[in-house]
Amino acid sequence: MIGEIELLSVATSLPEPALDLHYLHYPLDVPEGAGELELELAYDKVMDVVQIYAVLLDPAGTFRGHVQCPGGPGPRRLVIRVGRHDATPGCVPGPVPPGRWTVRLDLDRHKRAAPYELTVRARPAGEPATAAAPTVPRERPAPGEVTRGGAGWYRGELHSHSHHSDGRRPVADLVRAARDARLDFLAVTDHFTSAHWDDLAAHDDELVLLRSMELTSHCGHANLHGLSRWVDTYVDRPEHTMTQVAADVHEQGGLLCVNHAFSGDQAWRRFDTPWDRVDLIEIAHLQQGANNDAQIGLWDRLLTAGHRVIGVAGSDCHDPHDPAQALGQVVTVVHAEEASRAGIVAGLRAGRVAVWRGADLDMRVDGAPMGSSTGRGRVRVEVDVRADEPVVVFVLRDGLIIGVVPAGDRPGEWQRIAVEDVIDRPGYYRAEAHADPGRHDPRFWASSMRDHSSLRAAGNPVWIR
Repeated sequence: MIGEIELLSVATSLPEPALDLHYLHYPLDVPEGAGELELELAYDKVMDVVQIYAVLLDPAGTFRGHVQCPGGPGPRRLVIRVGRHDATPGCVPGPVPPGRWTVRLDLDRHKRAAPYELTVRARPAGEPATAAAPTVPRERPAPGEVTRGGAGWYRGELHSHSHHSDGRRPVADLVRAARDARLDFLAVTDHFTSAHWDDLAAHDDELVLLRSMELTSHCGHANLHGLSRWVDTYVDRPEHTMTQVAADVHEQGGLLCVNHAFSGDQAWRRFDTPWDRVDLIEIAHLQQGANNDAQIGLWDRLLTAGHRVIGVAGSDCHDPHDPAQALGQVVTVVHAEEASRAGIVAGLRAGRVAVWRGADLDMRVDGAPMGSSTGRGRVRVEVDVRADEPVVVFVLRDGLIIGVVPAGDRPGEWQRIAVEDVIDRPGYYRAEAHADPGRHDPRFWASSMRDHSSLRAAGNPVWIR
């Protein structure tokens, strides 16, 4: 049995910024008999200039934990603690094997040199605070998933964060908020980690809880849904790319979603992205404002290039108690065969999916539902819409408007509008519903003005073969 020993102690400065410098690595040798490791990183956070995350990898290269630095600027002390029986948020409890471990410093914002201190200590194994059942390893799917309903429409949130990354609340608060918002499914997408999955297990009887995480690179963020094991999301190194991430996600039966593609330093700038392996893209983000217009524009460009990418919504909620981030304001609506994790993931993949921001929407082209295909020629596009306010339905072919039809005479009831068209080549149709500006706004009716602020619903494509 060992006593407490110091394995690593560094007091130095970040190097000068460089385009290809994203991580710093510190190896350390953990002796036999260690039952707990504690890492401490201290530095002064400068918003969007100096922001550092710490990551701990075991001798097999397996992720054991990370810590971020949410909140404002100033001196920060970040701590990772992993042991056999427990761990700090964002970290994975379990045995502490001897051998060469690695500390990775993720230079999330690195725009100038800055001092920092890094210390790692080992301690002997202690007793668990309370008797507990053995932790189920995260790389195994949880048994006995409950199916709550048959084929139908299900409403949910695909982007949220708990205290396991940079969220302010525990998983239980997010689940409670999703239930209060009458959502059917929830994805907690903590950055880098799967540590929150164990917390989800305590709420499996309340709603469908997807196993998800957020890839958080220096050139963009992406949610990974429907996982059964942790995915290596550290793609800011040449030997590990988005192609490998997509392959790992799909091997697990999961989905890859590009997030907030025009969000400043977090914008999607991964030019190695294999778009034919991207399943979903955020087209309506609660906190992105006018960037949503660019996101829909990117989506149409991908669709016209032949990529079958499904448009979804996300609030990116970090605090469900904050009214500006409250769940239920922007919702992804999925037609699934059953209300289960597998059912929701399959429904998202199939593409009969709509974004709700106050209106429900469904569409068929010659009877073919969203996400499917039909033949070219003379076609009939039928859009069903329901809203509590007058709306205008836009029908688009290959990203261009071919029909603008008011649907405001029966608020709160389903209404159907139809547009006839002729298409003689492969392409796609999709539909949007926007708030009706009234009959006295000639700018709208002359130029078909619409944007993120007027959007009430957006449906996914029906493709033309």
